[in-house]
Amino acid sequence: MRRVKGLLVAAMAVVLAGASVAVAQGQDAGQARRRRSMRLSRGSLLGLLSIEQVQKELKLEKDKIDKIKEIGEKLRAEMRKEYTALREIEDRQKRMEKYRELADKYDAKSREQLRDVLAREQMMRLYQIRMQVRPVLDSLDNRYVAGRLKITDDQKKKLAQIEKDMQAKRTELFRDLRNASQEKRTEAYQKYRKLREDTDKKALAVLTDEQKKAFEKMKGKAIKLETPRRGQTRPRTTT
Repeated sequence: MRRVKGLLVAAMAVVLAGASVAVAQGQDAGQARRRRSMRLSRGSLLGLLSIEQVQKELKLEKDKIDKIKEIGEKLRAEMRKEYTALREIEDRQKRMEKYRELADKYDAKSREQLRDVLAREQMMRLYQIRMQVRPVLDSLDNRYVAGRLKITDDQKKKLAQIEKDMQAKRTELFRDLRNASQEKRTEAYQKYRKLREDTDKKALAVLTDEQKKAFEKMKGKAIKLETPRRGQTRPRTTT
C-alpha cells in the first residue's frame, strides 16, 4: 500500500523544512509557496524539526539545532537538481511516482543522519509527533507500526481500497489547478483537508478497538502544533 501524500505534499517533502524550490532559486513568486509548503511539509522529520515548538518539546540545544540545519542544507543542495528534473516529466502519474521515490529517499537519508545528532529518546518522541500530524494511512503503512498493531491481510486490503478511493478524489480535486485563481486554489485545499479528515476516520474504522488503543498509545503525549497564520514567516530560531 502506497503512502497517502497530497499532490503538493509529495513534491514539497523533498525540500527541507518547507522551503520551496522557487525560493531556493531566488524566484519572487516563491514567497506564497514557501508559506504553504511550510505547513504541508510537517510530515517530514526535518520539517518538524524546523518548528520551534518541536525543538522545545525535544529540549534541543543550540548546537544540535545548528547540526540539524547543516544536515538539511546539505541534503537540499544534493537533491535540488533531482527534484527540479522531475518537473520536466509530462506524464502526471509517472511524475508523482518519482516524487514519492525521491521523498522516500530524502526521508531515509535524513533519518539516518539525525540518529547521529539526536538521542534515542528524542528520536522516539520525534516519531511520535510525526504520527500525530501525518495522515492515518501513512502511519498504518509503516512496516513497524503495522507489525506492532498486527494489521491483518484483510485489513490491509480494506486500507488499500480506502487509499485508492482517496487518490481518485484527490486527483479530481487538483486536476485543473495549474492556472486556477487563488480563490479556486484556496477552495480546493479546504476540500482536500476535509477529504483527508474523512479518510483518516475511514482508516481508523478498519482497526479493532484494541488496535485503536494501541495506535493512540504509540503516538505518545498529545501535542497540538500551532498553525502558521497567513503571511507568518518561520521562527528565526528554526532551520
